[in-house]
Amino acid sequence: MYKILSLFFCLFSLSFSQTVLDGLGRKVKIPLKVERVVSTVPSNTELIIDMGLINKIVGVDIYSEKISKELKGLGVLNTNTLNEEKIIELAPDLVIASSHNLSKGADSLKVFEELEIPIFVVHTSINLEDVSSSIDQMGKLLNEPEKAKILKKRYTEKLNLIKNMTSKIQNRKRIYFEIIPEPIYTTGGNTFINSMIEVAGGRNIFSEETGWITPSLEKIIEKNPEVIFVGEDKKELVEDIKRRVEWKDIDAVKNNRIYVVDEGINRPSTRVLIALEQMQKLLEER
Repeated sequence: MYKILSLFFCLFSLSFSQTVLDGLGRKVKIPLKVERVVSTVPSNTELIIDMGLINKIVGVDIYSEKISKELKGLGVLNTNTLNEEKIIELAPDLVIASSHNLSKGADSLKVFEELEIPIFVVHTSINLEDVSSSIDQMGKLLNEPEKAKILKKRYTEKLNLIKNMTSKIQNRKRIYFEIIPEPIYTTGGNTFINSMIEVAGGRNIFSEETGWITPSLEKIIEKNPEVIFVGEDKKELVEDIKRRVEWKDIDAVKNNRIYVVDEGINRPSTRVLIALEQMQKLLEER
């Protein structure tokens, strides 16, 4: 079966019109006209939808399926792995993937490369400015530069508005963002969520560390956050944090400043602005 499909995609590849460099530094041939797209993470899916191109999506991951009722039933893979058989069956013009999907590393891409199914791995965003680059990239991949230009303008204007409101804040509140509780997992510096905390007007208590970290309980108590944020997908953590006996003297717990923000905080797309605006307004209070 793979040999027949390989021949089909080889013949089809004659119509490829552009070669682009993906987030892994791979040269990927992309057809001029992309009509069938598989998107493997919610951030990519949201960018495609917000460009007005949902009709091009033929398959998504199970989390993207929840973003729009029009995607119901299109969830064909989880975040960690690519469902090779299902994706091949969908015969996409392009698979837009993420490093989060590559549980087998580069081997995760092998079958698609052998069949010459274009699979583009998007660069992982580490700040809010990277979203603008992702929009440009999506416009190039789907050959829709004008739609990308309009979306980028909307995103940039709103982001700059919030930046202008918070850039001159001197006494920034100490922020802790909890991702999961056991083991405790949070964000250090040089990450997308760290960038959000800074732009919203706060200061990440672990900004001096790099990447995603698992700090000790003693370290969190010592740094004494004034505000704690959790994503909407983990909203049950609010009550859990309040019940933690060891946390009772942390300022955020004592002053009941533990907040849920839109789940968009977890993914670098244009919809992250919803969570960013919520955080900015919550940090303005008191």
